[in-house]
Amino acid sequence: MILILLITSTVINLFFVWYIYKLLKKLLFVSDNIGDFLDVLQNYSEHIESVYNMETYYGDETIDRLLEHSKEIVKEIKAYEEIYTLMDIDEEKEIEEHGEET
Repeated sequence: MILILLITSTVINLFFVWYIYKLLKKLLFVSDNIGDFLDVLQNYSEHIESVYNMETYYGDETIDRLLEHSKEIVKEIKAYEEIYTLMDIDEEKEIEEHGEET
């Protein structure tokens, strides 16, 4: 009887370890992709700003609203980035430095 309980407990614990591993893997994937997505949006916002500052388009209301909208989206994504970021920037730099040393 005790052996059956021990085996059952071991199987259940192994299942939970596997499940947590899968969840953490997905969370890390999402965390990495949010950072990349934010970079793309910031580049887009900078591009719109450079177009807006051209002589031909300077003062164009449509581009001005597009620029403001892109800045709002970047700000919103930054709020989510704080939630999904698993490591601080300093920790990431340390990991990269240790990886380059080996």
